[in-house]
Amino acid sequence: MEAKQATASFSVDIEHLHAMGVVDPYSPKSLELYSSGQLSSEERLYFTLWGSSQLSTASFSARQKLVTKGAEVHAAYFIVSGQMLAIEGDHIYRIGPGSVIGLAEGLAGLPYSMTVVAVSAVQVRLIAMHKVDILLPKMPAGLRGILRSAVMRTLVLKNTPEALK
Repeated sequence: MEAKQATASFSVDIEHLHAMGVVDPYSPKSLELYSSGQLSSEERLYFTLWGSSQLSTASFSARQKLVTKGAEVHAAYFIVSGQMLAIEGDHIYRIGPGSVIGLAEGLAGLPYSMTVVAVSAVQVRLIAMHKVDILLPKMPAGLRGILRSAVMRTLVLKNTPEALK
């Protein structure tokens, strides 16, 4: 049997953000830096979701499973801190701060495509899919189109999911 290997990874460099003074999304220094234009698009997205009052926070310990492949998506997870492994068949992905788990699947009405396990202590922000489901039909057609394209590209879908038509 062939051993599985990590095939990809993604993480925002939060140590870089901390070195720049971003340690709390509401501190004056953090807000000044956010407005300065010095952050990359990934760092700006991380910062925005990290500080969102619309999302709740959860913590997971090392070796704890967050999601199981094939399970229904009730929440998507935005990783604030910590490291995780996402397992999809023979592929293993190392993911960390800034990664989002389950949002594309939830928007498409599909189950989780991977099993995700914490490698270290992990803090996440939860995106409740029932709240997204309420907002989706109210979005302007152009924004729904952008979401549809992103979901189809992320999940490599050939047909448009019913929820995004």
